[in-house]
Amino acid sequence: MTEHPRGTQLRAWLPLLVLINALSPWPAAAQVAARGLVGGGPPGGTVVAIAFDPKDVAIIYAATDWSGVFKSTDSGESWTAINTGLTNAAVRCLAIAPSDSATVYAGTGVGVFKSADGGRNWTKSSYGLPQEFPASMITMLVIDPASPRTLYAGTFERIFKTIDGAKTWIAIASHPRITQTSRFAALAIDPSHPATVYVAASDRGLFKSADGGKNWSVITTGADVETVVVDPRDSTAIYTSDHGGKILRSTDSGKSWIPTNSGLPATYSLTLAIDPKNDRTLYVANFEGRVFKSGNRGGMWTEVSDRMSNTEAKVLVADPLHPDTLYAGTGRGILKSVDGGASWRSSNSGITNSNICVIAIAPSQPATLYVGTCDGGIAKSSDGGKNWTPINEGLATDYVYALEVDRFDAAQVYAGTDKGVFRTVNGGAMWTEVNRGLPVAPICSLFIDRSNPAVLYATAMSGGRAFKRTDRGDTWAELHFGFSRLGGCGLAVNPADSSVLWATSTAGILKSSDGGKIWQKDTSGSRAFSKLWLDSTGSLYAGSAAGVFKSLDRGETWTTVSTTSPSEGLRNFLFDPVDSNIVYAQTELRGVFKSTNGGQSWKPINSGLPDLRVRGLVVDPIDSRTLYVGTFKRGVFKTTNGGESWKPTGSKSR
Repeated sequence: MTEHPRGTQLRAWLPLLVLINALSPWPAAAQVAARGLVGGGPPGGTVVAIAFDPKDVAIIYAATDWSGVFKSTDSGESWTAINTGLTNAAVRCLAIAPSDSATVYAGTGVGVFKSADGGRNWTKSSYGLPQEFPASMITMLVIDPASPRTLYAGTFERIFKTIDGAKTWIAIASHPRITQTSRFAALAIDPSHPATVYVAASDRGLFKSADGGKNWSVITTGADVETVVVDPRDSTAIYTSDHGGKILRSTDSGKSWIPTNSGLPATYSLTLAIDPKNDRTLYVANFEGRVFKSGNRGGMWTEVSDRMSNTEAKVLVADPLHPDTLYAGTGRGILKSVDGGASWRSSNSGITNSNICVIAIAPSQPATLYVGTCDGGIAKSSDGGKNWTPINEGLATDYVYALEVDRFDAAQVYAGTDKGVFRTVNGGAMWTEVNRGLPVAPICSLFIDRSNPAVLYATAMSGGRAFKRTDRGDTWAELHFGFSRLGGCGLAVNPADSSVLWATSTAGILKSSDGGKIWQKDTSGSRAFSKLWLDSTGSLYAGSAAGVFKSLDRGETWTTVSTTSPSEGLRNFLFDPVDSNIVYAQTELRGVFKSTNGGQSWKPINSGLPDLRVRGLVVDPIDSRTLYVGTFKRGVFKTTNGGESWKPTGSKSR
């Protein structure tokens, strides 16, 4: 199976999406998340490393990319955050001392942290390591099994070593080809001969040291090695995989190599695991979530699971005592298999690292919530956020930017993703693609016609384009704005008369009175409005860098409502369904604001929110004092008092 063309385009969008999601300096944002603040559901989010307690495999540690370290004592059935003292929550790797399993190390965005009590408390142990980001980001950690005070740490640029339990570090790896490299990608140690260390250096090949890092030799050249795995039972056997998914095997400690890809598709990126009790058995998982197994050391591969819930595996590990039990760290958290990879289930209860992009509340069943994430697909709650269920069957992506629930049927939902639009008619039990006529571009907004649910509008993130579907099918027609392009994702449909639409464009505000066939420019001039909103009375609001504007005559004339908060970074307006004078504003960096006089004055309402980068603000249509808001990597929060205080939703899975 080849990569979906929309997936190819996502690779090009990723730098922009990361920038949009972070919206602040990377290390500082991660430090905010590590202050012991509680996150909300849905459980999950990106897991980048998994480590077993060497003395009790029921104890597992999981590293998340923005919410620190979590620990399970029941084989992954439940998890608890263990971040006291961990002042940077962007964890990239873990290492546990085999002779003292209470000693745990974590590589973060600002160096190495150490715990001497099984993760309950952490101290920074980075003397000698780079102190400035991004050079400070530790992406690799390995520990000497014979000398647990000896560790190796890797950044993208250098390799370091400690012999005193991480009190002090020194730089190693001084081979001429290594010093010219642009990026280190993998680090491994020979468990039988711990002085032997392997390091993969970008496209310059794989290097080996037989004396603890003093001297290095090149054992492969030119390979873009991403993964290095040494067989724990026979350390002369080494496996590597490169950026394109090619696997090589050596049976003589790296002197010679043979390809071991028979049965594997040409694909992007692989993660590899060896059966700890039978080193002839190997597993690999790729970016599509496809899992393959070999029973002859990679001589031939067979697909055992065609989809690991359609999500990319960041890491794959086998239980040391129960080799049919596998754990995968993915954008959707931890997935677990107990049948050698044939089937997988979510194992995330308690992991709070979800990056919320959008929230939708079912108008006919307000306790039913759908949440789209920027890295973990879609989750659903049927009890107002107390419990959550991942609903990703058929959804071929982790990136969801828009959700729209049918006004009368809470089981019919549309999702705008980086791979177009998907639809479910059974509450998320199965999603199907409905993209005929849509461009190969992320979909950033969706609108269902309130008077005719068969009519659906979609806006694309790139190209300034909007589309309309009129028949509940999967065929879309483009809306044409003359010589203009859509500005941002700004499209609004009049709830009282769905033939009337407004759009933000490069020429200003455009208006259509015939369902989008013909557009005319209104009197807003050249104002660069980025988005439009309608309140329950038909008043039209628009946001720009210059402030908040309001029209009482369907866009014919505009008055300035506010030039101060929350115009800076304004992303969304939300109107109280009972009192149109109550308006909520969602901003990029400053959280949620509230106005009780139609937007003339505002106050921040962020008490209880752990992060002010918020998304997906929605209000309960029955109880207007109940609202939900999504946060960056801290899940969904809920207020029942109109925003006076916020509390995390439940972090348990069903």
